Amino acid sequence: MNLIDIIGIGQGRSDLTPAHMAVIHDCDILVGGKRQVDLFDTTGKEVILIKGPVSKIIDRLKKKSIDHKIAVLASGDPLFHGIGATLCRYFDRDRLRIHPNVSSVCAAFAAIKEPWHDAKIVSLHGKQNIGFSFTDLRQETKIAFLTDRERDADFIAGKMTAAGLPHNRFCVLECLGDSSRQKIRWFDTPDAVKQTKFSHPNVVIAFKNRLSEKGPTGTDVSRETHMGMPDDLFRHSKGLITKSEVRAVTLSKLKLTRPDHVLWDIGAGSGSVSVEAGLLIPRGRVYAIEKHPERIPDILHNINRFGCSNVEAVNAVFPDKIEELKPPDRIFIGGAGKDLEQIVDLAGGRLKPRGVIVINTVLVQTLEAAVRRLEARGFDPEIVQIQTSRSKKMPFGHRFESLNPVWIISGSKPKK
Repeated sequence: MNLIDIIGIGQGRSDLTPAHMAVIHDCDILVGGKRQVDLFDTTGKEVILIKGPVSKIIDRLKKKSIDHKIAVLASGDPLFHGIGATLCRYFDRDRLRIHPNVSSVCAAFAAIKEPWHDAKIVSLHGKQNIGFSFTDLRQETKIAFLTDRERDADFIAGKMTAAGLPHNRFCVLECLGDSSRQKIRWFDTPDAVKQTKFSHPNVVIAFKNRLSEKGPTGTDVSRETHMGMPDDLFRHSKGLITKSEVRAVTLSKLKLTRPDHVLWDIGAGSGSVSVEAGLLIPRGRVYAIEKHPERIPDILHNINRFGCSNVEAVNAVFPDKIEELKPPDRIFIGGAGKDLEQIVDLAGGRLKPRGVIVINTVLVQTLEAAVRRLEARGFDPEIVQIQTSRSKKMPFGHRFESLNPVWIISGSKPKK
């Protein structure tokens, strides 16, 4: 019984080594798509063309491999969304010999001289995309799409627009490796992609804005974000921001464990908690509810800066407009003042069973009121005090400067 050789062609014959060519020359049966097989002299060989699912020819390959040398041709790299992965499911792996080569995604990033160790790769070929949602891509910096004739650049641009993804630069690379047809084109909007026709095969790469100290620079923020980001990355007025250390603990208490959670941030201020929560729940929704209209521009600026299209600024005095909002899985109250008890009652009533509510306060009176109202509703609250001191540089060393202590009260809503 012979081994079956699976050979990646890369982007064309020029990517094949003498060892690859020797295997193809010596085989009895050459297997592949018509475009691949046509690259070689098949005189004296049996040719098996792959038309449709590979599973249709598996039995033939198993029988033929007993007495024949078989070479299977693959586009790019056989194990990168290729036929190699399929054959590994049907054959004992000891019977397969894989010959890797340059994948289409590798070639695409090389062509535009862009590193891709931090890229998300999505194959839209046939059934490979079952269960895939474009909203899962909200936090990705770079996304490379392997397309087919149905799920092409136009399809991708439309789906990304519908999902509200903030990616705003696209590169479409057509017919890589074919010197007479290869084309690389850049687009600044999804609409520009939708208005253009492309040759097949092609690869689509989408980029999102990157955050720098000076603001958006043209590539994305997602790889640089984390809980408790520095306060100066957010625009805020008169210090109205949940400080970074407190923000990190607050988010941990909110327990945003599902990507589709819905969060109400009541008294959002600058929206720093809303933004960081939005990055943690890419398929969810965050409502940054703020009653002061002069603070809304800060919230909108921070939403746009971090590309959080799943965060919505709501200028309203709670409970106005709550009937228009999706019921929350999580509630954060960062600014309530004298209306805290009413807000806890009304917001807690809308909170889903087993949902979590978190309240931050610097006032002893608010602490007492929050605990009392949560206990009355069966929440069994937990209280944490955060006392933060930050180092401050001095001429001959460092000293610590303390920030106001903050109480964080949290609890889960009873099932019934």
